[in-house]
Amino acid sequence: MVIKGTVHNGMIRFENSELPEGTQVLITPMEGPIAKVVKEDSLEQLKREVHRIASLASESDIDDDGFSGADHDKLLYGG
Repeated sequence: MVIKGTVHNGMIRFENSELPEGTQVLITPMEGPIAKVVKEDSLEQLKREVHRIASLASESDIDDDGFSGADHDKLLYGG
């Protein structure tokens, strides 16, 4: 369930909310300065993960047997 709302004077006003009193909710900013920080943090995390994956050894670094991708294609598809 997703319920949209807006902050007014430090309080969140939900649109068309029928939540019972005492219901716990999780708030995620959609736009504005806080949402920008959340998006930037996610982008930085993604960049770190891409860098980590890119730094892993490839199969050719581990065992270079001289059999290239082109050789592989010729064997499978002829040519």
